[in-house]
Amino acid sequence: MIGRVAAPLVLVFVLLADPGVSHGWQVHTNGLTICSVIINEMTGGQIGLEEAREISEAIANAANRHFGRVTCGEMWLYMAIAYVESGFRNNIVNYMNCRGMFQVHAPSWARKFGLTYNDLLIPDTNADAGIRVFKYYLERYGRVIPALSAYNSDDPHAATGYARAVLGTRLKIKKRYTQLYRSFRKAEMLNVACLRE
Repeated sequence: MIGRVAAPLVLVFVLLADPGVSHGWQVHTNGLTICSVIINEMTGGQIGLEEAREISEAIANAANRHFGRVTCGEMWLYMAIAYVESGFRNNIVNYMNCRGMFQVHAPSWARKFGLTYNDLLIPDTNADAGIRVFKYYLERYGRVIPALSAYNSDDPHAATGYARAVLGTRLKIKKRYTQLYRSFRKAEMLNVACLRE
């Protein structure tokens, strides 16, 4: 999927180890900035850029922690899950006691992860738990669509419509990310040109 995206896009969002940074990771600045702008836009401005940045960092750090890296394509997928589940809102609890932006089912997962139900309303903890749940299903079923279906329903075949909705949202995020990335690159080149004059 990512193979068609220009190589620089993939490199923009690979997290690099740096023990001097909080959580031990350094993230390419423009990658998180672009993701923050997208979150802000997808929520119609209801989530401000600062909060969107915190959400982007929480998702990127959790993905890096559990998968050892996060590429653009992976980040777009995790953002799509959070958007479809909750619109990136972390303070919600549904009727099944699914909590936070990744709508982690508290009765199933909190105890397994050593968390309280209220822990799942903390953005960093919720992103970490949501990505752990997705990783569990991805390892169990080996492919993204059954893993997404199981994420939503605990069954790899029961929620393929949900899986398609997440992948459709991921595609929209990818398109917007590519547009914003080009704008950032153009601005960087203009700044370099101005410095040379």
